[in-house]
Amino acid sequence: MTRIWIDIINPSHALFFNSLIPELSSHQLDITIRDRAETVKLCKSFGINGRVIGTDYVDPLKKSVNMVYRTLKLSTSIPKFDISLSFENGMCVFGSKVRGNPSILFCDNDLKFSQKSLFLQDLESDIKSLASYVFIPRVCRENFSIMFDDTQLITYNGCKEDIYIADYIPDPDFLDKIPFNDFVVVRPEALGSFYVKENKTIVPEILKRFEKENVNVIYLPREKEDIKYAEGCKFYTPDNPLNGLDLCYYANAVLTGSGTLAREAACMGTTSISFFPSSKLLSVDQYFVDQGRILHSRDVNEIMDYINKNIQNGKRRDLKKCKAIKKRFFLSKLQKKS
Repeated sequence: MTRIWIDIINPSHALFFNSLIPELSSHQLDITIRDRAETVKLCKSFGINGRVIGTDYVDPLKKSVNMVYRTLKLSTSIPKFDISLSFENGMCVFGSKVRGNPSILFCDNDLKFSQKSLFLQDLESDIKSLASYVFIPRVCRENFSIMFDDTQLITYNGCKEDIYIADYIPDPDFLDKIPFNDFVVVRPEALGSFYVKENKTIVPEILKRFEKENVNVIYLPREKEDIKYAEGCKFYTPDNPLNGLDLCYYANAVLTGSGTLAREAACMGTTSISFFPSSKLLSVDQYFVDQGRILHSRDVNEIMDYINKNIQNGKRRDLKKCKAIKKRFFLSKLQKKS
């Protein structure tokens, strides 16, 4: 029996590994979780039992110090394992390297490798390059080749969202958990991330426009500080984490300053807008934009016009493509490596 260490550090990673874990039921799993945003609560809601180690901060200095602390803590406290699995996670890769064990790293953010940023971001990228195997969407291969050898890279069609959406079953009672049936979802930019160089949000302007047009908004702040962007506007923020896939499935449109939620919505056929604060996108996001499945814009007028023109398509949902991607390609390769 293979002993596998899984380290989950972000909310979307909880969704990803929730889809993966049942496929690894014949192995012994040891799971660790970082306390960031809704990650811990989502893991609990999925029945993922793991030890919470470390947290995260918006402040760059605190963020950096805590990453170093958590990396050292993981390296010394994880029981014996044969291989590790993680997503965009240099901490897990480093811990595996220190212990002399192979690691499988899932990635889709090639901006971290193709653009030079802060010293700590570049250091994290160098640490990730120590991974034994790196699973990436095929459209990202060119940029990932900058940091990884061909022997490390394993590509797959689609994106990580396809993998876990393949197992998604809509909650028929979801609309009973929120105060309205027709709504849009808004999630702000991840301005605290090292790879995001912009420091200005357009969320206040977006929310004011929705309020003016009498559109119901579910607002999902990333950090506690993000609530200030919505001051003076009408919106609903859930007290407890809601399943983001249910939000994408039932929403008329999804608007986010990052890529994951936009891709989740796009994979389902929901009207999807990314206002990621850069003209240069992740390769996987650019792929969705080129296909016409996501609009990328920082122009609020353009965003509103797009929603008004495409809102009638918001109820079409098709998960067949996601199921095919997971069944035919991804898991067969993962099983060979794990």
